[in-house]
Amino acid sequence: MLTPSRTSTHRQEARRPRRGAALVFVMVFVIAMAALAMSSIFMASNANLLAKSYDRERDLKFAAEAALAIGKSRVNADPSILVMRSVGQLDTLILGQQTLTGADGNPMAGIKVNVYVGPTGSTSGQHGRFSSIVAEARDQRGNGFIRRLELTQESFAKFAYWSNQENATGAGTIYFGGADELWGPVWSNDTINIHSTTALFRDDVGTAWVVNGATYGTFRKGYKERQKPIALPSTAMLATLPTIATSSGWNFVTNANVANNTETSLRDRIEFVAFDLTPLVPGGDSTDLNEGFFRIYNGRAGADTAVRGDWPGVATSPPVIGNVNFCGDFHWISATQQGFYPASQHNTAWFRTQTRDGYVQRGVLTNTPATNFANAHSTSSLSNILTAAPPHGEKSARCFLAGDPHLVWIDRGAGAVNPLGGGAYTSLQREKAGTDTTFTPNGAFGSWLASPAVPNAAVTAARPRDAQYLFPIDRGFNSNAKGVIHMTGNVGVSGTVNGRITLYTKGSIVLLDDLRYANDPVKGVCRDILGMISDRDVVIADNALNDPPVVSTVSSNPFYFSLDESKDFYVHSVMMALGSSFRVQNYNSGPNNVNDCNGTNNGRGCIYLSGGIIQNVRGAVGLASGEGYQKRYSYDRCAVVNPPPYFPTTGRFMENRYIELDPAGFNHTRYFSSLTPNP
Repeated sequence: MLTPSRTSTHRQEARRPRRGAALVFVMVFVIAMAALAMSSIFMASNANLLAKSYDRERDLKFAAEAALAIGKSRVNADPSILVMRSVGQLDTLILGQQTLTGADGNPMAGIKVNVYVGPTGSTSGQHGRFSSIVAEARDQRGNGFIRRLELTQESFAKFAYWSNQENATGAGTIYFGGADELWGPVWSNDTINIHSTTALFRDDVGTAWVVNGATYGTFRKGYKERQKPIALPSTAMLATLPTIATSSGWNFVTNANVANNTETSLRDRIEFVAFDLTPLVPGGDSTDLNEGFFRIYNGRAGADTAVRGDWPGVATSPPVIGNVNFCGDFHWISATQQGFYPASQHNTAWFRTQTRDGYVQRGVLTNTPATNFANAHSTSSLSNILTAAPPHGEKSARCFLAGDPHLVWIDRGAGAVNPLGGGAYTSLQREKAGTDTTFTPNGAFGSWLASPAVPNAAVTAARPRDAQYLFPIDRGFNSNAKGVIHMTGNVGVSGTVNGRITLYTKGSIVLLDDLRYANDPVKGVCRDILGMISDRDVVIADNALNDPPVVSTVSSNPFYFSLDESKDFYVHSVMMALGSSFRVQNYNSGPNNVNDCNGTNNGRGCIYLSGGIIQNVRGAVGLASGEGYQKRYSYDRCAVVNPPPYFPTTGRFMENRYIELDPAGFNHTRYFSSLTPNP
């Protein structure tokens, strides 16, 4: 019998499985799988917790935003809730621990909301009116979501066109038509009528009634009918404006007959003035912040009815020049300078001497005796002056408003007081060609109002003759300026506006001549803005500047001539007529074929308006037959983002911005205290 060798035995033992190895492997596998299972359980649990957390955050956010919408609706329905109830109470709780209903119609369980409202920002209204709504949403564990919605009250200045009533009592239907094109928001509390000759509306259109003839209109942003009416501001709502004007030193008493606050009773005017404070620096302009001023002219009693070159006065049809002292033409008084001479002085020795010498220096004439320098100068007839051969007048003829420095001869006549001598002006002081520098503080037809403040040295250096009569608009020269001018009665307006102004008058505002911004609004520079509010009307005057007058009749055919520097009328402003309308005086009379508006023949030319019209009743500016003006209106979008100071608001609140607040440690009293309005 053979015995296995030792080596063979060892090999057999090596091939035998080891006891416990499989168990260890199984245990490791089980542990690994258990770990994976636990990990999956934890991950699923975390995902579930995160999902619940996100759902809760979403619900809280939804609740806060829904509460803001409720708050906005409540504020628009009852703005009085924004009034601070007592000292130390800066906000009002309008929803407390309320449960809201979700979009599915079920209550949002476990979430309570608080809503607080209150005025924020400055309460003065100079830069608009603001309020804030704060919505706080929290669950049972104290988790929260808080949002603030800041609202701004909608300004009337946002409208390109606004009317309370489209048709005056007893008048025919007024239409948008003739290819009218309106670039800004349009609103009416009345029916909006569109003619078959079509109209284009490039912004929102709304009405408290309906749009009649809507198929003839093109609405780029649509239109809304039967909306809640918007009321014009009442006199009581504007009661703070005189007080604000007083703090600026700009509350003025006018000389108009209060019982007849129309354009036929006018003795005072405001002229806006913009000039370069550094005239010696080449390339200067009058568009800087501190280069805007205004001055006030007080007409003497009776002067307003005697001079059609100044005030509207009593209209005639056709309009006739009634006083040639305010109208004339320009002539050379030196080799480089021209001066203005009234038509009434063209047949005087002093006029012929001065103009002869000027044309000699200019090289136009030889040094002939003054007695031979007659031709067209030997007459005070305005028609002869206008039709004279060059260079004696022709197209340089025009009229000026009373008090204008160009009217030195008429202003230094009877009744004028020389501020240097205290008495009457001498012949040499009066017999002068009118220029921008021949300023007369106290003239025959009225006087300029002196400012009580000492003028800034820079103003005196640039304008030594009239610095004392200039009221600075910018706070750099008047730290109390708040941007409001108040007049107690009728006032005429013209000039160049540099600054931000709201003019409020208890009478009518009469546009005597062009009214423009120093910074042209078509360039998109939101620097200058003028808001004009009248308790009565805003009227373009029917005077010798705006309505081409009859200067002679030949074979019973009227001869008309434009006597302004431009045949068209320019106005940059947001205008509000609370009593009646923005309109043109005697729009249905006068010539109908003297000027043109963009190639279309008519009487007075175009009205180039940049701004907005807010009026109680829609007013007329011309007729289809050519009398009056044609409309060329554009929209000043600067009025939306930066309205005139303290300009009235519609009462509706619009969304301005959203802010998310930290819910940790939030306290509504402390938060609204940080937003406490500063007067």
